[in-house]
Amino acid sequence: MKDELKKEKIKCTCGKWTRPKYFNAGKYKIRGSECPGCGETYFNAEDANKALIFNKIKNEVLTGKVAKAGNSYVVRLPKKLIDALGLTAGSTVDITIEDAKTVKLTV
Repeated sequence: MKDELKKEKIKCTCGKWTRPKYFNAGKYKIRGSECPGCGETYFNAEDANKALIFNKIKNEVLTGKVAKAGNSYVVRLPKKLIDALGLTAGSTVDITIEDAKTVKLTV
């Protein structure tokens, strides 16, 4: 069992201890646990919230702005995107140029 899943083991309402596991919500993995007795599932609230935000905005066209900071340029990203990807100030992203008009950010 991975360390990040250890805290997902909780006591179910039926009285049995749950088994930690990952659940797939589209392309998003959510930590949680499942009861071997009654089959009840419990999701990690933080992961579930990020997945919900991600699913709400995944088909939206979001707009960022280019700004100048000293000798560099920065791209400001919308807060909805930052929340969905779980980024914070100082996070590192990989930037790939797909073609002349497409840039891909990978977290």
